[in-house]
Parts: sequence; C-alpha cells; structure tokens
Amino acid sequence: MPTSEDALTRLYEDIWNGSNLDTADELVHEEYIIHDRELATEMQGPELYTALASRTREIFPDMKFEIEDMIAAGEKIAIRWTMTGTHQGPMSDIEPTGRQVELTAIEINRFEDGKLIETWTQSDQVGLMQQLGVDMGDM
Repeated sequence: MPTSEDALTRLYEDIWNGSNLDTADELVHEEYIIHDRELATEMQGPELYTALASRTREIFPDMKFEIEDMIAAGEKIAIRWTMTGTHQGPMSDIEPTGRQVELTAIEINRFEDGKLIETWTQSDQVGLMQQLGVDMGDM
C-alpha cells in the first residue's frame, strides 16, 4: 500500500494534471467529502473527486497543478499548491476570458485505510477574480 503522501501526489499527477480518473477508484474513499462552501454538493466518494477535477478542467483545459509544500502528520497531509491555466470555460456567471491565471491554495487532506476521505481547502478566490477582470464591487 502506498504512503498517504505517495497517494496524494499520485492523485494530483493522474487526475488533476492528467486524465486518468480511474485512479480515484483506487485512492479515494467511498465516503470522501470536501469542506468548501463554494462546492456544496450531495455527491461523495470517487464520484465527487472526479466530478470536481472534470469541472475544473472544463473551465481551465490546460490546467497544471504543482504541489509546492507537503507536510504529513499521521493520517493528515497539508499541502500548498499552485494551479496555472487559461480560463476557457464558463465559471458560474463568468464567461470565458481567455486569460492566463494562477491560483494558490492550502489544503488539509485526511486519509483513512490508505484512501483520501476528507479535504479542507482555502484558495485565493479574490486573486483569481482579479486576474479574470471581475469587478469585485459586483460581488
């Protein structure tokens, strides 16, 4: 069984930077949930994980994630990542802008039985909106 650090790295490489969604069936727990108010959904498990990656890829088809830092303690892993990509798909009420963006986030991931079961994410959404030219007074 891979370490939690190896599993998380593989999820980012295979799913977020690649298109091997089957990796989620192997490394994401059936009861996986994400704590992010902007991503409220009834879905869970590998279905949720792959849906999030697929939707993000629709918005930023050339997205690339780089894990900048990783700190593991027991079954929890904190990472700081940077995503770069071109805004080519609609995102909520924001039509595609064609702009290159860079989004940073800090994430805490919890593993159970060798599988990802829970994620907490805090990302720089204000910075993303500014890069897309969104008037923050409208929000």
